[in-house]
Amino acid sequence: MATVTIRLKDETRDRIAEAAEARGVPLSDYIREALEVHLTLEQAGEVGADRPDNAEDISMTPYERKVLQLLHRNLLATKGGLTESYYDEEQEVRAIQVLENGFAGEYSQEFADISEPMTRSECELVWDIFDMFRVIQASVRGLGKDGWKQVKVEDAELHGTFRGFDFNDLDEIRLANYARHLVKTNRWTEQKDAFSRENDSGNSHCQMLPTYRAMLRVFKPLWRKAIRGSISRHYFSAEDLEQVLLAAPGARTSKA
Repeated sequence: MATVTIRLKDETRDRIAEAAEARGVPLSDYIREALEVHLTLEQAGEVGADRPDNAEDISMTPYERKVLQLLHRNLLATKGGLTESYYDEEQEVRAIQVLENGFAGEYSQEFADISEPMTRSECELVWDIFDMFRVIQASVRGLGKDGWKQVKVEDAELHGTFRGFDFNDLDEIRLANYARHLVKTNRWTEQKDAFSRENDSGNSHCQMLPTYRAMLRVFKPLWRKAIRGSISRHYFSAEDLEQVLLAAPGARTSKA
């Protein structure tokens, strides 16, 4: 086997070490398996295909974000593409007066439209959730037209369908905004209906993150096992699907 030397941030190395220890495997085995999983996802053409290619963790200050935002707005304006929702003449005049006069107490208003940034780990959580439901849906289709009936879980289709996020929860609304952005930019487009008006624009009206996390804890090991075994493109058997769905709080095995 070939040997490759890589440089990692201390924080990244510590996270990998903790994950390897939690699974009870050597650090090198964990890294090798993670790379194999990543390559398989890239080759799958479906799962993982919508994730950004750039893995570099880039951070920006509110000032840097504001400058880039204004540059993009100016570009839209020069092409006649700046909509009314992005332009308030009175607000712009007030901002100019504040800056020209140096009213330091008003400076924060310049960043009123710049929200707290989402961390890369938060973004990856949304990717993981979307990929999990992509695998679930593809697997059910692979079982045939009565696929959901083969999964011995009560309300299997309900548990196996992405149901949005709780807009009354500060953490979940942030994830919902990013999830909606992904769908609008033509990624994970199979979730478009989840954000439709009929589905209240993706508002689940109850916390869903604990459910998704519980399902992911079962899904990820099964997915690693599935791709190591080079199974068919439908990924999971009915039994695998049952394990993932039963991880959702409140899910129960069907009596039939």
